[in-house]
Amino acid sequence: LINNKKVLFLIYGLVNVLTTNFLLQIFLLFFPVFFSTLLSQIFNLNFGFYIYGLKVFKVKFLGKKIYLKYLFLHLFMWILNWFFINFFYSFNISKNLAALFVVPFLALISYVYQKNIVFIK
Repeated sequence: LINNKKVLFLIYGLVNVLTTNFLLQIFLLFFPVFFSTLLSQIFNLNFGFYIYGLKVFKVKFLGKKIYLKYLFLHLFMWILNWFFINFFYSFNISKNLAALFVVPFLALISYVYQKNIVFIK
């Protein structure tokens, strides 16, 4: 069994990122960046809360206090995602490609925040 939090975060994170980015790519075809990133972030918030909390950080009880910390992280991540997609788009980089550029940066922030603030034991 894999017990290393970084490896588990990468494995479950890959599933989460692929699913969330698939949705984001579809939303970006039909909606403005603001709305597209919001919708994909809402999915990521709820899906990620459970898989990271239960599978990666092995929290026994995912209560309201933990959810609020996770929610704050996702509000911050949504703002960053929205900002950076628009930033790259202003240099004539497609919104879809810009969304992919942002993934590693957001993943690093997410892991550090979750490990040190949200799912601490």
